[in-house]
Amino acid sequence: MFLNQVEQWCRNFIWTGDIMKKGIATINWDTICSPLENEGLKIINLHHENNAYLLKLVWNFAYSNKPWYLLLKAMVLKSTYKFRMVYRFSSLWPEINQFYSTILYYTSWTVGASYFINFWNDKWCATTSLTNIT
Repeated sequence: MFLNQVEQWCRNFIWTGDIMKKGIATINWDTICSPLENEGLKIINLHHENNAYLLKLVWNFAYSNKPWYLLLKAMVLKSTYKFRMVYRFSSLWPEINQFYSTILYYTSWTVGASYFINFWNDKWCATTSLTNIT
């Protein structure tokens, strides 16, 4: 994975000054990525940063009204809020699908004047949609 390679280069550079030479790590990488006041170097954790950007992309995908999001939703979503398998060869779609499921799981609606609410499929009672109640 590309992020792992870039992170390895960062680690090598910190320990040896050369991205191609491996050095012995004397401090945990999570400590290196922590803020200065926690004795870290405030280096960005690329995996956390990537996840944050994916969550933002998927949030906009799920709830944005912008035309290109609406077009993309029409192209890739089935009516059951699951992705169509048309894009199964893309390396990005499995990640988007994972985060899309996460956003749908942790999102609930407050009833108001919104056309985003899907009466039958959105969660109304704890974690269950009305289609799952029998």
